[in-house]
Amino acid sequence: MSFKRMKEKDEISDKDWELIAKAIYDKNTGPIANEQTDAVPGFFKEEKEKEQLLILTNKVDLFYHLKKYREEQAWAKVESRIHSQSSARPTKFRILITNPVFRIAAALIFAAMLLVSGYVVIYSPSAKSNLLEVSATHQVLNTHTLPDGTLVSLNTDTKLKYPKKFGRNTREVTVEGEAFFEVTPNINKPFIIHAGKAQIKVLGTSFNVNAYPESKLVEVTVETGKVQVINKTTEPLQANELILTSGDKGTLVYSDNSLLKTTNQNPNFIAWKTHNLIFKATSLVEVIDDLEKVYKVNIRLADSKLNGLLLTAQFNNYSLDFILEVIETTFQIEAQKVNGQYILKARS
Repeated sequence: MSFKRMKEKDEISDKDWELIAKAIYDKNTGPIANEQTDAVPGFFKEEKEKEQLLILTNKVDLFYHLKKYREEQAWAKVESRIHSQSSARPTKFRILITNPVFRIAAALIFAAMLLVSGYVVIYSPSAKSNLLEVSATHQVLNTHTLPDGTLVSLNTDTKLKYPKKFGRNTREVTVEGEAFFEVTPNINKPFIIHAGKAQIKVLGTSFNVNAYPESKLVEVTVETGKVQVINKTTEPLQANELILTSGDKGTLVYSDNSLLKTTNQNPNFIAWKTHNLIFKATSLVEVIDDLEKVYKVNIRLADSKLNGLLLTAQFNNYSLDFILEVIETTFQIEAQKVNGQYILKARS
């Protein structure tokens, strides 16, 4: 319940509420003082109630100094939890909220407990640097929302670091691995991605970044909008940059520090995220390469003669087993799974 509703239901004046709140939250005075609560007529019906509140507020004070929780976030969580629980136990809840002592003290204790537990879950060990880290290890993460509303999907073995709150002038993140960004437009605050030796700057668009360290290159493929790719190892930075638009692909090659701009020829560049695959007279070798990336498996052709087979098909979020069955039927071959690896070979 908000303070506004509490005010409407009680005969305590604004001045009295201010006095009570100051006594509870004022860092200089500490927990609630007797002379302050005595000044509020009718606030305590019994001396026992005052003693209860003193004990509870001291506990809250301890939680506060240990974790320095944010009061606004605490109240938001308390209100959300109260509304969700009120429908399940309306009678008991109405009885509790008629007592202002229980209303304030219980809410504060509950808020402190929520924030203490949330600290462990939300903040990484690198919280001292004001950065949060999200990672996808053995599976794709769809999707994570950044503080500005930008959506990010992470491919396997990918790490994303970003601040708890973006700065006034820019929104900067760091990615290691592969990620698809859907950036919330803001012409006054560019979105900047640090990916290996590349810096990617956008105002609002959707694009894919592939920057696995072992590949020794960074690939940026634009789905919509406009993207600037800069080689961070050059001086000045603008001396080596690319401007990419929808359908373009930019590649920064570490070996010679070259930036290359090409037209994206791979319709499956975000199939790892969508599991939607399109093949147009595509060689079986290329098909297998895409299937391995999307489904995180190993597939091998037992006979090099199968390399030249061409597949034309479209699969919208189908299972790997179904796709392999289509390939078997189309080319009259068979797929066997041996020690976790798929082997495609001609039928005997």
